[in-house]
Amino acid sequence: MNRNKPITLILGLLLIFTGFWAYPKINHFFKIDRCLDRGGKWNYETNECESDPQEKHVLLQKTDSTNSYNQPADEQNRSTYTVSAHNTDLENATINRPEKTKITNPTIDTTKLFKIWTLTPDGPHADFWIKSTEFYIVDYDGDGAMQYILDHDRLTIFHNDFIQKGKIVSVSLDTLKILWDASEKPTLYIEWKN
Repeated sequence: MNRNKPITLILGLLLIFTGFWAYPKINHFFKIDRCLDRGGKWNYETNECESDPQEKHVLLQKTDSTNSYNQPADEQNRSTYTVSAHNTDLENATINRPEKTKITNPTIDTTKLFKIWTLTPDGPHADFWIKSTEFYIVDYDGDGAMQYILDHDRLTIFHNDFIQKGKIVSVSLDTLKILWDASEKPTLYIEWKN
């Protein structure tokens, strides 16, 4: 039994020294990985993640805990939604919401806009309903009715915990295209007819 104690001690010390040697290398690998996952570029000379200020702003918008999943834009192409902090309004409003919807000098035909819209016409439900008085997120846990401002072609939707903005690119009898801020391309919606 006395022979096992020195072997155990040597193995323990060897494990500790290996950990001290490996930790910086593993930590460095994960820093680079996180940088690249966020769309940044790793500078090996300075050992820092680089992104231009515009990219940094977009990255912060996309990773902000209250703004990380933009349900109407569906940037992640989810077929089902889960209830989380990203798609549920907070119980107490944290932003100043207007008392009512405001439409100013629309440059689009609002009679074509005020409909129920969906990303996938074969899906189980629509995504949102734009009325003259509210923007309503369908299948929304909490208060799905939200005030909005339509100024020319700029749409601003007031959730309890964040403000969502976009530009209405086009609207026809059965299609709607919105370029949501921080999105690279417009999102195409089809009129919900089920």
